[in-house]
Amino acid sequence: MTGGQTMGGCMDLGAVAPEMVLAGTALALVPVAGWVRGRWRRLPAAVALLALLVAMGLTAPMLTAPPRETFCGTYAVDPFRGFYQLVIEAGALVSLLSLGSHFRASEQEPHYPVALLMATVGGMGLTAATDLGLIVLFLQMVSFPSYLLVLLVRSDGPAQEATLKYFLYGAAALAVMAYGLTFLFGLTGSLNLRAIGAGLAGADRAWVALAFGLVLVGYGFEMTLVPFHVWAPDVFQGGTAPASGFVSVVPKVAAFAGLLRFLLAAMPNGLAAWPTVLALLAAATMTFGNLVALRQASLKRLLAYSSIAQAGYVLMAVAVAGRAPEALPAVGYYLVAYLLMNLSAFAVVAQVERMTGSDGLAAIRGLGRRAPGPAAALALALLSLAGVPPLAGFAGKVFLLVAAIEGGFAWLAVVAAANMAVALFYYAAVIAEAYFREPERIERPASGAGYAWALGLCTAGTLGFGIAPGLGRGLAQLGSTLLR
Repeated sequence: MTGGQTMGGCMDLGAVAPEMVLAGTALALVPVAGWVRGRWRRLPAAVALLALLVAMGLTAPMLTAPPRETFCGTYAVDPFRGFYQLVIEAGALVSLLSLGSHFRASEQEPHYPVALLMATVGGMGLTAATDLGLIVLFLQMVSFPSYLLVLLVRSDGPAQEATLKYFLYGAAALAVMAYGLTFLFGLTGSLNLRAIGAGLAGADRAWVALAFGLVLVGYGFEMTLVPFHVWAPDVFQGGTAPASGFVSVVPKVAAFAGLLRFLLAAMPNGLAAWPTVLALLAAATMTFGNLVALRQASLKRLLAYSSIAQAGYVLMAVAVAGRAPEALPAVGYYLVAYLLMNLSAFAVVAQVERMTGSDGLAAIRGLGRRAPGPAAALALALLSLAGVPPLAGFAGKVFLLVAAIEGGFAWLAVVAAANMAVALFYYAAVIAEAYFREPERIERPASGAGYAWALGLCTAGTLGFGIAPGLGRGLAQLGSTLLR
C-alpha cells in the first residue's frame, strides 16, 4: 500500500459522517442552549431532531457496505455497524420526543438535546471501534452525558443521589475494564481487535481468562448484567422517566454491539470459555431481575428490574454468537423490539409522573378510563415485554430461544422459558392496576405532541414487527455481517 493510500485510509471522514453530524450539532448547540429564552427554547430540540434524521440517512447505506477498516485500522465500516447505529439513532430520536414534551417550557428544555446527542455519538462509536483505546473512549462518551441526563433537574434530591451512584459505579467499572484491556495489549502487543484475536492463539489461557473477566465488567455495567446491575434501580427511579428510558436503551444497545464485536474478533471460541461464562451470567441476570421485579411498587424500579431481566434474555444469544448462525439476527431483532416496547412504557410513565408527581402503581389506577390511548400503549408494551403473541417481544423471544438451543444451551432455554412465565405475573399486575382498579383521584396524564409521537412510533413498531417478524429479522440478518 502506498503512503497516499495509507493516509487516505487513515483520514476517511466520510466513514464517520453520521457521528460528525451529531457531534458537530451538539457542540454548536452548547452556546445556543445557554442563551435561548421563551419560545426559542424549543430550537435546540428541533435542530437535534433534524440532525438525527440526517444522521440516519447517512448511516443507512452502511447496511450494504463491504466490511472494511478505516482510520488506520481502528474503526469498522460494515453492515453490523450500520444496523446498530440505526437502532441507537432511533432510540435517541424517540427519547428526544418524550423529553421534549416532558420538559416543555422548563429551564431544562434547551439543555437535554446536547447531552442526548453526545451520548448517542458515544454509543455509535462503540459499535464500530476496533481499537482498545477507542473502546474506552466511547464507553466514557456514552456514560458521561447519560449522567447529565439523569441530573437534568439539578434541585431534585433523588436525582442527585442517583447521579452520584451512577458516576461512582460507572467510574469503577470502566477503570476495571481498562485494566483488563491492558492485559490484552501486554499479551499481544496490539490494540487492534483482530490482531489481538490472532495473537491470543498461543497465549496462556489463565491470563486470557483474567483479561476477559475484567473487560466484561465494563460491558456488564452498561448492559445491567448481574452482578454489575446495582446502579440501575436507583438511577432509573431517581431520574425523570424519559431520561431513564434513554439510559435503559441506548447505552445497553451500544454495549451489546460492542461486546459482540469484541468477542467475535478478539475472543475466539475456546479462549476463556466465554460461551459458558456468558450463559451462566444470562441465567443469573434474567432470574434475579424477574424475581426482584415481583416485589416492586414503583413503576420505574419495576421497569429497571425488567430491563435487567431483558438483558439476560439477550445475553443467551450473545453466548452462542460464535457457534449458532441464528444468534446475531436474534440479538439484533430483539434489541429493536426491546427499544420499542421499553421506550413506549417509559413514555407512559413519564406522562403519569409529570401529572401526579408519582411513579407508584397507585398513580396508574384507572388509567384505562382516564386516558385510553396511553393505557393501551402501556398494556401493549408490557405484554410485548412479557412475550405475548402477536407482539414483537414474542417473536424476539422465540428467536433467542432457538439460538440458545442451536448453540448447545438447551438448559438455558428452559431457564429462560420459566423466567418468561414468572415475568408475565408482574407485567399483568400493572395492566390490572390500569384497567381493573378504581383511581384514588381523577386526573388525566400529561399530554404533548412529543409523547404522542413517541407512543405512536413505538406502538406501531411493536405491532408491525410482531405481526410481520420477517421484516425486522431481515433487517437484523442484513446487519449481521461484521469485520472479523
